[in-house]
Amino acid sequence: MSKILNRYYPCYNNNTYYALYSPSIQRFLLVDHYNIFAFFKTAQVLSSKINTLVVILPANEKHPIINNDNCLQFTFFHTKFQDECGGNNLKQSPTAIFLNSTKIIKTIPMADFDIEERKEKILELQQYAKYVNSCMHAIMLTSIIYQQIYQEIEQSEYESFYFNTQCDPTLVTNIMNILSFANNIIEAKEQIKNFWLKLLNENIVKKIYYPEKLRWQFLNHCKNFYEILETEIPTEIQHALDNAKL
Repeated sequence: MSKILNRYYPCYNNNTYYALYSPSIQRFLLVDHYNIFAFFKTAQVLSSKINTLVVILPANEKHPIINNDNCLQFTFFHTKFQDECGGNNLKQSPTAIFLNSTKIIKTIPMADFDIEERKEKILELQQYAKYVNSCMHAIMLTSIIYQQIYQEIEQSEYESFYFNTQCDPTLVTNIMNILSFANNIIEAKEQIKNFWLKLLNENIVKKIYYPEKLRWQFLNHCKNFYEILETEIPTEIQHALDNAKL
C-alpha cells in the first residue's frame, strides 16, 4: 500500500505536492507541500469565488518547479484538458486530478496583467487563497490536537458515524463558512476574531465549573491557531485571554 500512497502524499524522500489551478484565468494560483485534505478544503472554500482544480503532482513525475511566488507563470500545455476533468466552468465545486493527458508549461504573462485593475484583482485573489489555505491548516490541525475540550462537538461527530445521524457544525466548517462569504482578508480576519471571542465567552466565561486543565487547553488552542497563521493575536482576543488567566 505504501508504494501506491507515495503517489498521493508527501513523505520521507518523496516530494509529492499539490497545486491549485484556476480554469477561469488558466493559471495556477497556489501550491501546498503538506496536506491534500486541508488543500482540498481550501479549494472548496474558494469555490464561492472561482472554480478550481486540485492537481496532484507526484515526485516521480517530471514537472517544472512551481511555488507560490511563480505559480501564476504556469499553465496547462493543452487547455482542453480542463474539459476532460470537468474544470472548464462546468462545475463550481473543485476536483482533484492527476495530469494524465497534458503537462505543465511556463508561459507568457496573462493579458489581464496589462490592465492594472485586473492585475490587482488576480493578485488579491491569490493572497486570499494563501490566507484561506493557512486557516484550513491551522483549524484542521488544532481541532485534532484540542478536540477533547469541545465535548459537544466531539459527541456529535461520533454519533454521526456510530448512529448515522446528522453532525453539528464543527470548528472546521465554521471557519470554512466565514472564509466562503468574506469578501477579502480584512473581512475574514474580523469575522474569525469574532468567532474566537464567541468561543472564549462560551467556554471560559459562561462555564463557571469548567475544569482548569481544559480552560488552559482552550487558551492554548486559540494561541496555536494564530501561531500557525504566523500572525499576531488580535488585541481583543489577547485581552480576553489575559482576563481568563486571572
